[in-house]
Amino acid sequence: MLTEQSNSELGRHLLTIRGVQFIFGAQGDPFALLLRAGEDDPLSHGERARELGLHESSIGAWVTANRALGATILSDPRFSPRHPEEGPQHHPGVDVWENPQLCHVIPLDDAQLNLDPSAYEKLAGASAPLLGAPALSARRPEIERAYREILGGAGERFDLYRDYAVPAAIRVVADVLGLPERSHERLTELHAGLAAVSDAGQCPQQLATARGLLDALTALTTELEALVADGRATGLAALTGVSSQDAAAIGVLAVVVGVEVTATALCNTVDTLIEHPATWDRIRRDPALVPPAVREASRFAPPLRFESRIARETVELDGKTVEEGRRVVVLVDAANRDPEAFADPNVFDIDRTDGDRQLTLLGGAADPVTGALVRIQTEAAVRVLAEARPELRRNAEVLRRTRSAVLGGFLRFSVS
Repeated sequence: MLTEQSNSELGRHLLTIRGVQFIFGAQGDPFALLLRAGEDDPLSHGERARELGLHESSIGAWVTANRALGATILSDPRFSPRHPEEGPQHHPGVDVWENPQLCHVIPLDDAQLNLDPSAYEKLAGASAPLLGAPALSARRPEIERAYREILGGAGERFDLYRDYAVPAAIRVVADVLGLPERSHERLTELHAGLAAVSDAGQCPQQLATARGLLDALTALTTELEALVADGRATGLAALTGVSSQDAAAIGVLAVVVGVEVTATALCNTVDTLIEHPATWDRIRRDPALVPPAVREASRFAPPLRFESRIARETVELDGKTVEEGRRVVVLVDAANRDPEAFADPNVFDIDRTDGDRQLTLLGGAADPVTGALVRIQTEAAVRVLAEARPELRRNAEVLRRTRSAVLGGFLRFSVS
């Protein structure tokens, strides 16, 4: 287990994979360049990948930026986040130079992000009274109130990510799960470690970040399992016919996806709207336009830039044979701008009629469980901003995390 390795062993494992990505990126492999997560535009690499069609990346993955093919892959149960064999989903003993299995850089089993599609459908059904769209829609007033109160505590100048998006999402998720007040504070403490969870499975983090993530996941899982066992997570406890193991898994997904992915989706949406002041002005005047604006922003700047799956059996795709156990990657941000699927794909247009063709999943493979939680929070947060801070502007350069190839996570988003 990577969690049992010494820091020198874990560090060597991460550095080796990072080296593979840099070397193949230097040779022009578009997916390797994306994983390097440099300062270059990721969409330019996606465009190059689209030109190549379905192709084998040098780092051991089949890659596509085609919207139609991507939709087929993401909806096909023969593709899963996990390998067919049981056990931890990582490959610490593999010589990545000979066999670059980089699909699971570190184990994220505790984060519940490597489950089969059928498992997510089961958890979605079990969690529907808590996290389903109808249940959360009924809670819109209190969700908006949480965002309004957090915003009310911010000054004229504040950080959209640190002072608004993250604390409000933590409060909403904790309230929905029915966690005690002490756990609200604990989630805030754990968030710094959990923030890299969407990236760490694909893009090797620095040693301290990786170790902090593994420790935070262990602590979160232990805490939620104890709260479920004691009945102190009242929202989860109210779910009927749900095992304690599944209840804890639902809670973990709500935290690891419902906070950071929501915060990223919100910041991406606001960043896009600031760049399109005429649209922002329309939303200020007509709050009914918030849902289509958030939907279009999720196409234009998705919070999860690509999706990674494993073929559970040999599959023929676009005239190519993808063997069992091989990794297949859908570049969602590029596929969402496929000119064969979208009119004027590089134009942000909240009135477009083809937006439902986008491939964005709000939570990756866990979207059936977490999608409504991310979407409804993002809509609430934008609606509150449009009402309370209609003249919102950036007052400094937006900074994003390094080695955040999947999420493009934020570090600083100063606004006034």
